[in-house]
Amino acid sequence: MDFLTGRPPARVAMIGECMVELRHLSPDRLALGYAGDVFNTAAYLVRAAAPGAVDVQFVTVTGDDPYSAAMRGRWRDYGVGDALARVLPGRRCGLYLIRTDEHGERTFQHYRGESAARELFGPGQPAAVDEAIAGHDLVYLSGITLSILTGAARARLLETLAETRRRGGRVVYDGNHRPGGWPSPAAARRAAEQVLAHTDLALPTLDDERQVHGDRDAMACVERLHAAGVGEVAVKLGADGCLVSDGRTARAVPAVPDVRVVDTTSAGDAFNGAYLAVRLAGGAPRAAAEAGCRLAAEVVGSPGALLPPLPCPESDPAL
Repeated sequence: MDFLTGRPPARVAMIGECMVELRHLSPDRLALGYAGDVFNTAAYLVRAAAPGAVDVQFVTVTGDDPYSAAMRGRWRDYGVGDALARVLPGRRCGLYLIRTDEHGERTFQHYRGESAARELFGPGQPAAVDEAIAGHDLVYLSGITLSILTGAARARLLETLAETRRRGGRVVYDGNHRPGGWPSPAAARRAAEQVLAHTDLALPTLDDERQVHGDRDAMACVERLHAAGVGEVAVKLGADGCLVSDGRTARAVPAVPDVRVVDTTSAGDAFNGAYLAVRLAGGAPRAAAEAGCRLAAEVVGSPGALLPPLPCPESDPAL
């Protein structure tokens, strides 16, 4: 599958939610940040791409509270645009807390019931936003994106994805699954299957796919996704790397060995960002998977979801 459009920079719309992140430093001390699976991928895509190669816009809804304003400023620090992010007066952003164990594995507690992002693709969303999304070269979303939408909003999203593809754009889907966001695995499965019918590239994690779809192994996941019409698949396998397939050949790509794991938060998001950066630059799926594994290995060696933003070239005193 060719992601190149011949019109650099590649225009990418990332649909999802960004939240206040509170990370435990100790039982009674917390560090404040801003993160969310789709935003994390957006930030890592910008980080992994060559300067000027991508124009990444984050499609979401925020409140007008001080944390929402600070959060939007953080997007800009990471080179992610907010031209398609609406503000709802009187609303707030969601919040989650992270704990990590001695192995770097994390657990989450989410507080997002009143999150403004739940209004994505709702009746208040201007038609111009859908139109703008459909005009992008690549549109990205996740299973968590689906979990915060109403049934009517998902239907509107599907129409936008179909229009994106009619215009020559590509759709990328990561089936990232949080059980607490769904009434049942069956509900998550039905929503995912609807999106997969409009998906060009799938970037699932095998543990999630087992929970939702019952896949016994990575090859079963690949075969199911190709049967659903997805042309390209990269199944993330954690410490075992990934399995990447173009529908003709499936190749195992190993993880970086001997990595000291501090915090596994956002490892999959980092993989996705680097994978997309390579594919948008014309690289092959295997090379994209190798880049994804390298960036994921770097991310798990640091606490929190996001590595610090890279300095802007113009701020470098050596220039």
